[in-house]
Amino acid sequence: MYLYEHGFSRFQDYGKYHLLTDYEAKIKILNPEGYKQSEIEIRLFKGSSANEKVHNLEATTYYMENGVRRSIKLDPENIYTEKNLNYDLVKFTFPRVAPGAVLVYSYQKESPFRFNFESWYFQEGIPKLYSEFETKIPGNFRYNIKKVGELQLETHLSEIEKDCFRPESSNQIAECVVSKYAMRDIPAFIAEDYLTSSHNFISRIDYELTEVTHFDGSIKKYTKSWKDVDRELRTEQSIGKQLRRTSLVKNLLPEAIQQRPNDLGKAKSIFEFVRENYTWNGNYRLFSKMDLKDIIKENTGNISAINILLHNIYEEQGFTVLPILGSTRGNGVLTKLYPVLSEFNYLMVQLELDGEKYFLDATEKNIDFGHLPFRSLNQYARLMDFKNGSSWIDIEPEGYSTIMFRDSVSVNPDGTAIGHSEQIFTGYHALELRNKLERLQDDEIFGRASTPAKFTRVAGTSHRNKEQIAEALHIEHELLNSSQMINDAIYLNPFSFAFFDENPFKLKERHYPIDFGYKDAYTYSVHIQIPEGHIVAELPQQKLLRLPENGGTLNFNVQQEDEKSVYVNYRISFPKTTYASGYYPYLKEFFDAIVEVQTQSLIVIRENK
Repeated sequence: MYLYEHGFSRFQDYGKYHLLTDYEAKIKILNPEGYKQSEIEIRLFKGSSANEKVHNLEATTYYMENGVRRSIKLDPENIYTEKNLNYDLVKFTFPRVAPGAVLVYSYQKESPFRFNFESWYFQEGIPKLYSEFETKIPGNFRYNIKKVGELQLETHLSEIEKDCFRPESSNQIAECVVSKYAMRDIPAFIAEDYLTSSHNFISRIDYELTEVTHFDGSIKKYTKSWKDVDRELRTEQSIGKQLRRTSLVKNLLPEAIQQRPNDLGKAKSIFEFVRENYTWNGNYRLFSKMDLKDIIKENTGNISAINILLHNIYEEQGFTVLPILGSTRGNGVLTKLYPVLSEFNYLMVQLELDGEKYFLDATEKNIDFGHLPFRSLNQYARLMDFKNGSSWIDIEPEGYSTIMFRDSVSVNPDGTAIGHSEQIFTGYHALELRNKLERLQDDEIFGRASTPAKFTRVAGTSHRNKEQIAEALHIEHELLNSSQMINDAIYLNPFSFAFFDENPFKLKERHYPIDFGYKDAYTYSVHIQIPEGHIVAELPQQKLLRLPENGGTLNFNVQQEDEKSVYVNYRISFPKTTYASGYYPYLKEFFDAIVEVQTQSLIVIRENK
């Protein structure tokens, strides 16, 4: 863990403005798993005419030997530099590392890139007892300063320091804003399921240079408004110009589609034409050099190219259509405060028809009209209307994605059970399964090892609507179960499939949202026939749970319909796509209950006569 960490960044002039950052850290090695913390890398960016440099690098290991505290310094000969195209890595490893050792190192980084006021990461993959960052920024430099993450600052101080910055090239003196940020008892950031991008939630301070006022009075702006960005994108080669090239697609559609009236049926046919005839090459590359002629010729391209083609066909046919710029879940949530074009990596399409708006993406073969791939479900995106101005729009599926099981099971006197299972998948569950069916065999998807109180698929699987992606996907197969027998009692687990094998939430605390991406619902129903000469000794315990603020429901209901028949119904629903981190304890307890219900058994014994 980090015992202490401190950084101090400020400007100093060497003919040009240079950014200096002093860094110091103390790390304690608690166990052998922490040895990797002794391997240090310092990244130095390279430009066309100047590079970052590191000065005064020192490192010392403090350790105990026979009850005596000793130290050993890093030999400068053991510091080496790894060369890369855009940056170099200064690397070293602390000597004499062992559990209990304290590693102390410090250095100064000199950067000629004043726009590269580096972020300060309070949070990393290991805990920190204390982390502090100080800055001294001349008043003629303006930055957008953004605190990221949910952890709270212990210290946040700012004051004006008079006459703090005098560049060598000027007789004038600037004031500075001196700031100090600190956090204490910082937990490690551990990525868990249902997270978009860690980058959006790791606690830190970010800086983006917006404007510099030079001492001669001239002003240089670095951050633009959305109005400026709209104007630039309208003429930009890879997006704006390509969006206007509708003449290239004039005769691309089959005549049968072109002659149809501009209704929903035609809109779907156009979408299906692009989806089926053009293949995504796996690349995003929103602002890469791209020509629509190439995708038309080669029938393949990146996401932007395929969806710009879709946009242009709609526009050429007289539909109302606009491009949408977004970010994939893995790329991170977009900044709303000001434009950061480097955060965008995705292009989709909005079609408006008869008062309805449809989000479209033709890059995935098993996606239906009006739906988006899961990778693009990232809360919101930017609708690019070059005539009326761009705006933020929410990207969230309206309906539920569902899994429904309908089983029927007959228990034999010897404890075996045979049955039939019908499974119905909709929404993103159907999409995921259809994608699996294309690349895997049924046995790889549905096969289950034979274990006590669990079912095994024993007969061939049949599919319905596998190719009809607008319909629910149906799967059917036969089941066999070898139940546990204890003193002639049959212990039957009624579930042929577990919605969740384990609780995905294992952290003590979670300081970032739980993002499912879509609304979710699961239903499991099974009719169980009891063999002749046997009776039900014990039913699984029923359970009803509701999350606060209508955040979810668990309903497990068991009814004995008659002496030989038991009906089990299990329903789980998540009506929200995203849950705030404060909801985590409730969701964690909720998933414990979900898993526990799936372990319960129906107990059947011989009837006394």
